[in-house]
Amino acid sequence: MDRAAAVARRASGAPPSLRVGVVDAGYDSMPLILREVQVRYPDLEIHQVEAGVPEQVALLTGGRLDVGLGRASLAPPEVASELFRLDPPGVVVPEGHRFAALREVPVATLAAEPLLLAEEERAPEFNQFLIELCRSVGFTLTVYHGTVESVRAGLDLVAQGRCVSCVPSSCAATPHGVVWKPLTEPVSCYPWSVLWRSDDQSEHVRTVVACARALSRELGWLQTAGQATG
Repeated sequence: MDRAAAVARRASGAPPSLRVGVVDAGYDSMPLILREVQVRYPDLEIHQVEAGVPEQVALLTGGRLDVGLGRASLAPPEVASELFRLDPPGVVVPEGHRFAALREVPVATLAAEPLLLAEEERAPEFNQFLIELCRSVGFTLTVYHGTVESVRAGLDLVAQGRCVSCVPSSCAATPHGVVWKPLTEPVSCYPWSVLWRSDDQSEHVRTVVACARALSRELGWLQTAGQATG
């Protein structure tokens, strides 16, 4: 069916396309992967859909998305996955915050801070990761009672001094007014996987997986393999 669809597209003159899910525009993994894919297929039309992992899984299983990106532990059997990055988390604080002068921030010191979580519908797996991390050192985090729909909007709240936020290093390119510091004691990593339908063996999907694997080796994204959570 894939070959027949490709032949039909070529016959009609329509360029091939790929529908890709991204959690948030602020993360750098998928843009780096897609850059490599585009080098191999300059004529490939890539359509990016910003969606949380639960929505990506629903779109994948419904045939409305070709590739996704996220934590694979919540994916159903019909969604295949390959781990390609273990991403150290950090805390984002205003420039004048007491954490800003530290080289790294022990997880236990977050206990007194109002922490902004992602909307539960968009990123329940990352929220759970943070909750588990805090529980591992003996406290329940204090949740900031407000919500945002993007990392950028969350950073604006941080810059105003309303809360702190935790994001992985792949989203550490912070704007003026805030700084990112790695979390330690314990050191942990958030697992990112490429997601796709188990029965989809199309050429472009396989290329996305291959590019993610190649970048992972080149950039050492799995060198902290013993520190992943889930």
